[in-house]
Amino acid sequence: MFKKVTLYTNRLDEMKGFYEYQLGFRIVEEDEESFALSIGTSVLEFRTSDRASFYHYAINIPGNQFSLAKFWARARIELNRQEGMDEIYYANFNSDAFYFQDPAGNIVEFIGRRHVDIMDDFTIDSLLDISEVGIVTPHVKEVGEALESMEIPVRGNKGIDPTTLNFLGKDPHFLVLVPPKRTWFFSKLKSETYPLAIELSDGRMIEINGEGHMGQKKADNPVSDLMESAGFSGTAHMAGNENWSLAKGFANRVDERPIAVDSRFGIASGSKIFTAVAILQLVEQGKLELSAKLSGLLPKTFPNFDATVHQLLCHTSGLPDYFDEETMGDFEQLWQEIPMYRMQTPADFMPLFRDLPPVEEPGARFRYNNAGYIALGLIIEQVTGEEFADYAEREVLAKADMSESGYFRLDRLPKNTAYGYIDEGDSWRTNQYAIPIRGGADGGAFVTAGDMAKFWNRLLDGTLLSEAMLERLLTAHAEEEGDAYGYGVWIDQEDGKAVKYHVMGYDPGVSFHSGYYPQQKAIATVLSNAGEGAYDIVKAIEREKKLRG
Repeated sequence: MFKKVTLYTNRLDEMKGFYEYQLGFRIVEEDEESFALSIGTSVLEFRTSDRASFYHYAINIPGNQFSLAKFWARARIELNRQEGMDEIYYANFNSDAFYFQDPAGNIVEFIGRRHVDIMDDFTIDSLLDISEVGIVTPHVKEVGEALESMEIPVRGNKGIDPTTLNFLGKDPHFLVLVPPKRTWFFSKLKSETYPLAIELSDGRMIEINGEGHMGQKKADNPVSDLMESAGFSGTAHMAGNENWSLAKGFANRVDERPIAVDSRFGIASGSKIFTAVAILQLVEQGKLELSAKLSGLLPKTFPNFDATVHQLLCHTSGLPDYFDEETMGDFEQLWQEIPMYRMQTPADFMPLFRDLPPVEEPGARFRYNNAGYIALGLIIEQVTGEEFADYAEREVLAKADMSESGYFRLDRLPKNTAYGYIDEGDSWRTNQYAIPIRGGADGGAFVTAGDMAKFWNRLLDGTLLSEAMLERLLTAHAEEEGDAYGYGVWIDQEDGKAVKYHVMGYDPGVSFHSGYYPQQKAIATVLSNAGEGAYDIVKAIEREKKLRG
């Protein structure tokens, strides 16, 4: 019944800290004036207001986990008591309940439905959905009849009683319609009228204004709607003049752990730009030259390849590729001869392409090349004496304040990481055996959407590169069929002017786009733990926000 419930508060930051950090709820939507929590299949949004307000809402939990849920809650908050008891059994609903209050005074009820059993420990992911929402209005009869006209029946078919609680809906989901000045259960607070909004599972909206009158409309958020209708799994994020985040789908499909706005995702080739930044930093330091030849830098490994660092960066090296995207389509086939768990450093990729002949002369044309970036990783290791991933994490990610991002091993993923999934038609499987076990110079870092916004900002403000080096990175050095490429970055141009700088990445179980729009000074990032979907969401954001690219 409840898809999304919006409540108002004048203590937004305190409420966010309480729910996210004290209780451990996952944030699935966020902008400058609101945040929203994942509650099973429902979403609870708190939106800022100048006025103090409080509400009553209830959350369904499995009945057999009721005692475990109480233990979980007591470790984090103080439970409300009534007549010396901190729980109650409601025979009419065959349910047990306990209550607590959040910093805004909202009376929160966890209600254990005895007909629902889940055999597991209680965690934040045990929450089933929003069960009840209190609507306080002096116009109980009027609002109740309007709800009935929406085919939301009064429980028991007794009609609307304007003097007491009225439950409208079907077990276990109810709107609790109540007049002002009635004491809420397990509380000393008397009900008061405040605005709220409820989006039902069919998309209809119920809005209650500050005077308690009801209105209806259809929910309208084109980007969010597309994410849902397309079955998108991932996050979308905007930074700049607008700042917001949306999350949909599951980070772990087996346990149905929701994706949060700060979940980590693999970005495949999207991390080539980190390699490019690391190279240009070494050039700035006088430790490397863009004109230096691969054969001179790594004579034992590449004695016969005279491509320059510049050509490697912009995919004009002519180097043979270990996965040639112009002729190959199945990335997983690479690991039939060499297991993916051996691919941990740039050197591990050498047997895949080192002994192959050049595909063309250096500088002949643009030809997207993963092996060229592997070679750049080897150059970084040669110059610095460090493993590529360690160096890039310290000199690029850390300096960009990307504290949640890194080159994580697939068998040691940190918490809050979304597993990549491969769609097999009637089922899904993880990408654990489909991509290298650790990302490197040609791709495979894990990032959050917020960290990608930080990266673009630190790149553009001079933190990572000097103005001269930044200009080189963002200059179109190669083009093919209208696509322009700088160093590790794609460039969309109109009338000879850049309108979008962007990076993207695709792997089994990964799709990613992130771009900076110079005219609007906006950053849009879409991360997905499926093999496709990010591109469509980026295009929807560009249409709705009138971005160019």
